[in-house]
Amino acid sequence: MTGEHDPLTFAGNPVEYFNGSRLAMHTLPRGELERLQLEAARLRFAALRDRVPVLTTMAEEQGITELRGLDDAAPLLFPHTVYKSYPASLLTDNRFDRLTRWLARLTTVDLSEVDARGLGSIDAWLDLVDERTPLRLAHSSGTTGTMSFLPHTAVQYDRLYEMVRLDVTPDADVDVVWPSFRTGRSGIARHATAMGQQLGGSPDRFHTLHDGHLSADVMHLAGRLRAAAARGELDRVRVPANLAERRAEFEDALDATGRGMGEFVQRLADTLGGRRIASLSTWDVFHGMAEAGSGRGLRGVFSPDSVLLPGGGSKAGVLPEDWDRGVMAFAGVDRLAYVYAMVEVIALNMLCQDNAYHVEPWLVLYLLDPDTGRVLPRRGTVTGRAAFLDLSADLFWGGFVSGDRVTVTWEPCPCGRTTPRLHHGTVGRFGGAGGDDKITCAATASALTETLEFLNGALV
Repeated sequence: MTGEHDPLTFAGNPVEYFNGSRLAMHTLPRGELERLQLEAARLRFAALRDRVPVLTTMAEEQGITELRGLDDAAPLLFPHTVYKSYPASLLTDNRFDRLTRWLARLTTVDLSEVDARGLGSIDAWLDLVDERTPLRLAHSSGTTGTMSFLPHTAVQYDRLYEMVRLDVTPDADVDVVWPSFRTGRSGIARHATAMGQQLGGSPDRFHTLHDGHLSADVMHLAGRLRAAAARGELDRVRVPANLAERRAEFEDALDATGRGMGEFVQRLADTLGGRRIASLSTWDVFHGMAEAGSGRGLRGVFSPDSVLLPGGGSKAGVLPEDWDRGVMAFAGVDRLAYVYAMVEVIALNMLCQDNAYHVEPWLVLYLLDPDTGRVLPRRGTVTGRAAFLDLSADLFWGGFVSGDRVTVTWEPCPCGRTTPRLHHGTVGRFGGAGGDDKITCAATASALTETLEFLNGALV
């Protein structure tokens, strides 16, 4: 650790605080870790309480003026609905000036000079926020017909992948494989961009399924169409003219992400065969890559020390029980580096050799009773609703209640790590918890194929 005891460096720049040691990050004595977390949480709350309007309101309603213990922050953990609490008409009517004013309630960033009047698309609004502010909004896939916007920052993503680099490739750049669009602003696309920059080092080492952009407008409209179809109201959905004019773009995307997987894996084999790669995606996408590779007789494509980071299960139905073995055979690796992650917090919580996801030290984990919402004891093995306080967030409040049902053990792990651990295979979802906001629900290749087929059909 650094010579100076600085809880904000611990929270915002763990690589510096722990001198680049991943072992040190996960082997602090339990009491020392919680003291550091509490000091950082107190400082974050003091700095943000009167500057983030939504947090101000929550704190005032509950009479919270300071944090004396970690559990004092539990009533201030935002539900997922906070991030999509704007009127839905702001997107359909292109009222991005008002959407910007809504966003200002979630962050300390001064957005008064961000002029969003006259913008005609969500993509244009996200472009503007990227260009004019330190924020890097991450949107959900909008599969329920609405879309969340998380006010993360460029610094958060960069520092996370400085850390991931320690796990994957500390001494040299590596080819990064991203089986989706080259650019995008969904939760997982933001991760992919940062991963390509921090681990790949140059654009030519970032290998993507599709060279285009994953449009937030496409995902929003597709979600609205699917929600309307479920209600039997598809004929009432108005398709904006600017999206109808981009039909050729959508068809190209559909071809690349659907029928293009076989060509993609062949291209990887031809250009990266035997080389070390790193790749992040969801379980179903990796399974799709392996299936496409198997159909072309491709096995052991990459170097055995390659790192594949599957996260979040599958949103494309039930996978075969041995799907992981198929992926390992295709890639030529003997293990997969599973991660537990979600768009609302900036972390990839890695799976250890004892089959547990270890929560990164800058995330304060809370287990909540699913019926009452009260904080469950921090001892033994407990099952409940996962909630987090992301201490890396300095321009917005990082408290969040998830829809995940998890089993956590608080005592040290046989692997030697002392950080709390979530049991692999026990992570599930509570019904009606707003699943579209999870990183696993960002548009995978199969989900995008379905939604774009639906969208093109609606434009006929």
